[in-house]
Amino acid sequence: MIKRFIKGTLKWSSLALLFVIMTTFVPATFGMYGLYWERWTTSILGNPLSPRFSWYKPLELTQGNFVAPLETGSSNIPQDVFEAASTYAEENNSNSLVIQHKGKIVFERYWNDTQSDSLFGLHSLTKTMNAIMMGHAIEDGYVESVDTAASVYIEEWRGTPKEEIKIRDLLNMAGGLKEDYDFSPTSQRIQRVMGLDIATANINIGVDVPPGTVFSHVNPNSQMLGIIIQRSSGKRFSEYFSEKLWQPLGARDGYFFVDEEGGMVHTDCCMWASIRDMVRVGEMLMNKGVFQGEQVLPAGWVDQMITPSKANPNYGMQIWLGTEHKEFRPYDARLESFANIHREPYKADDVFFMDGIGKQRIYIVPSKSLVIVRTGYNSREWDDSMLPNLIIDALN
Repeated sequence: MIKRFIKGTLKWSSLALLFVIMTTFVPATFGMYGLYWERWTTSILGNPLSPRFSWYKPLELTQGNFVAPLETGSSNIPQDVFEAASTYAEENNSNSLVIQHKGKIVFERYWNDTQSDSLFGLHSLTKTMNAIMMGHAIEDGYVESVDTAASVYIEEWRGTPKEEIKIRDLLNMAGGLKEDYDFSPTSQRIQRVMGLDIATANINIGVDVPPGTVFSHVNPNSQMLGIIIQRSSGKRFSEYFSEKLWQPLGARDGYFFVDEEGGMVHTDCCMWASIRDMVRVGEMLMNKGVFQGEQVLPAGWVDQMITPSKANPNYGMQIWLGTEHKEFRPYDARLESFANIHREPYKADDVFFMDGIGKQRIYIVPSKSLVIVRTGYNSREWDDSMLPNLIIDALN
């Protein structure tokens, strides 16, 4: 009798669960309950930290001006060094490895059907674009300075604890904004990631420490910068970005993820661009904002971007630095467990780099005229000192 009861209960529970899945989850994945629920259900069917390209919709074009590919050439770096770098990249789930030296691509290798002009998800490499564009916003007179209060442009913060947050604090990932780790579908965090009104979701975030005091690499710092740039300029971020950076670099068309059609561009993550075009970004930053003889960024702005911040000597303005060696580089000064590996100090004292989840990397070494781009999937063993030091050693 008890066995029959248990068996019957399991049967009807399974049927009830199947009914719920078929009437809610499955229709949601096909958009029957709206774009947000389509995003949420389809994200958990794959890798929610790195969804496939088709998941990011709508995408908004940021127009490029591609005329010619980057130059390729030879280098005095021994071939066995390139092969060692390639082996390391391949063993750590890479899709691409591109090395540029003295303005010419001297080595590139691709895996998993990837090509030089393949689009890839930049993830947090996108964050650095906020700092680049803030330089233009200041140069163009839309923003007074990095020491202006963000509340000048975010009126919703006036009269609140966020009123004293400076633009510099946001750039330095020290805005004091409180990240939460509630991943339920209606949580504030998930609304900032997948919601249809990310501006409001980010503006409404709380604070947990005074601005400028604690380094915390969280998305709202970056997204607020994008909102400030768009509000102050009166231009859509993607259009301003195209005008000031993407077309002057001669890049192919790129794409930004937006919360809804005509809504807010995600500037905390999620740009899509071709691999070689990110070499262009690295070369431009390496040359203090100059690309192929043209001043693309305001003079002196890159120096400000790579000046160590008070909250973290290994972080500038939306970009990482190699100022002080730490074997484990934390994303939050209070959370040592969430960190990347740096087994050795950098062998050049001017290394800086862009970091995206999944170990998307652009390492830049001005003293060696060196740019290294790696794209691919996450590897827990990835050592951020490995590739730069391998090539720097070969050039010394």
